Amino acid sequence: MKKYSKLILSIITILILLLFIRPDKVYYEAKISGKIIDENGNPIANAIVYRIEEISLNNKEIGSIESIETRTDSVFTDKKGNFILKEKSEIDWFHTPLDLPIAFCFGNFEVRKEGFISYKTEFDEFRQTHIKNCYACENIEFKPLIILKKHNKNSLIKKNYHPTSKPTFSFCFA
Repeated sequence: MKKYSKLILSIITILILLLFIRPDKVYYEAKISGKIIDENGNPIANAIVYRIEEISLNNKEIGSIESIETRTDSVFTDKKGNFILKEKSEIDWFHTPLDLPIAFCFGNFEVRKEGFISYKTEFDEFRQTHIKNCYACENIEFKPLIILKKHNKNSLIKKNYHPTSKPTFSFCFA
């Protein structure tokens, strides 16, 4: 009887481990593919676009978790002013029943070009929640149209949001 109990307990333990410890690809940053133009509607070539991510740090001295914004990816616009920041993923090994089936995906980025006022998104400007049958930020895409204004003596980094800079989304079909 003890053999069967140990065997059943071993099988249940293995099943639980397989259920909660397995590799899964998690898309934690959405794809951003947009266009950069000037005030006259002309595309801006060779502007640099940075992805901005928030990184959490554990400050053991004061016992708090702090977050900082950092530039993680950068691309240049092509001759037509287009750019693509590909989605980012990582392998997640541990899964629990507490993992929620929703995720918030943000499209935070900054655009810089000499002679123009820099553009930086505000937090939560481009946001989308998880799409049904997709995992986290998988198949979510933001397609902004950004208008950069010419730089003058009195201008600093300012927000150049254009009313047509609304995100559009791709959908995931299972």
